Amino acid sequence: MNGLRKLPWLALLLASLALAVGTAACGGDDGDEGNGGAAAETGEGGGEQEAIKVGLVSDTGGLDDRGFNEFSINGLERAEEELSVDGRVYESRSADDYLPNLTAAAEDGSNLVVAVGFLLGHSVSEAAAEYTEVNFAGVDNFYGEEPDCGEDPDPPCVRPNTLGLIYPSEEPGYLAGIVAAMMTKTGTVSTVGGEKIPPVDNWIAGFQQAIKDTKPSVKMLNQYSQDFVDPAKCKEIALDQIRQGSDIVFQVAGKCGLGAIDAACEEGKMAIGVDADQSAAGDCVITSALKPLETSVFDVIQRAQEGRFEGGQNLVFSVQDYPEADLLAPFADAVPQNVRDAVAAAQEKLISGEIDPPAELGK
Repeated sequence: MNGLRKLPWLALLLASLALAVGTAACGGDDGDEGNGGAAAETGEGGGEQEAIKVGLVSDTGGLDDRGFNEFSINGLERAEEELSVDGRVYESRSADDYLPNLTAAAEDGSNLVVAVGFLLGHSVSEAAAEYTEVNFAGVDNFYGEEPDCGEDPDPPCVRPNTLGLIYPSEEPGYLAGIVAAMMTKTGTVSTVGGEKIPPVDNWIAGFQQAIKDTKPSVKMLNQYSQDFVDPAKCKEIALDQIRQGSDIVFQVAGKCGLGAIDAACEEGKMAIGVDADQSAAGDCVITSALKPLETSVFDVIQRAQEGRFEGGQNLVFSVQDYPEADLLAPFADAVPQNVRDAVAAAQEKLISGEIDPPAELGK
C-alpha cells in the first residue's frame, strides 16, 4: 500500500507534522467495555476470527475535547460496533500517566494499543520494547531508526511492533488559509497554537503559506498557549489578537483552542476549528481543518483484526494517499461561492502535487 512508508525524521518534518471513554491505571474510571470474545468477520474470504482486544490511551485534554481525543475514540467505538472488538480507553490526565496507561493496556491483555498524541511517542517506544507481543499504533507519532532516535529532540525509536500514524496537516491547513485570506475584512488573521511541536506547526505552516500565496498583504499573528487543556489561556491569546485587528482566528490547540473560538464568537469575529468539525463550538465557526482521526484509528484496528498489522513503519494519511478525504468541514453559510471554488481548485492541486505546502514554519 502506498501509504506505508519508512521516513527519516527530517523527511517527516518536511512532509507531515500537528491534540477516551473508559479509563484505567493512572487515568480514571472504567468506561465502555466492548464485545470481548465475540467473533468478527474478517471481510476477506468470508471467514471469521476471534475479535481482538484494543486499548486506547488518550492524550491530556479530556475525552470530550471535541477534537483530537474524542474523534480518535470515535474510531475505536466504530470498531467495537462494526468489528466487534473489545475496546477500552485509558485517560491520561497528565504526562505522568502516559507510560503507566500504556503499561496497563498491555497488561490488561490488549492485542493492540492505540496511543493518541505526539507527546506519547517516547513512552510508546518504551512500552513496545517491553511488551513485544503487543502491537502499538501512535496517532501523530513518527518512529525513527538508530542512531537518530531515542532521546529528545530525536524521534522515538521504531520497534517491530510499532506503527506510526502520520498526517500532513499542512494540507488542510493550507485550505483553511485560503478561506481566511479571502474572507478577512480587516486584513489581519491569526493562529492560536498549543505547544510548539511539529503536529501543531504543520497546520500553521500550511495556513501561513496559503495566506502568502492567496493575498500576501494580509498580516498574520501567531502565538502559543503552551497548553492543550485550559480554554482560558487560548481565549486570552485570541482576545489579544482580536485587539490587534484579527477578524479570523484559527485554533490549533485542542481543548484549549475552544477558548479561542469562544473569544472570536463573543467579539463578532470568525473562527476556524481543527482536527474535526467544530461548528458546534460556536456560530462564528466558518469551517474546520480536518484530520482523519476516526478513519485512521478504525483503519489500523481493522488491520490488526484481519492480521494485516505491519509494524516497524509509519503510515501516512496524506491527500495523495487518500484523495477522497475531506480536508475541510462543511462551510458555514457565510462562506461565499468564490471561496468554496478556490478551495476546491486548490485541493485538486494538492492531490496532483502542484501545490506542496511546507510542514515547517519559515520554509
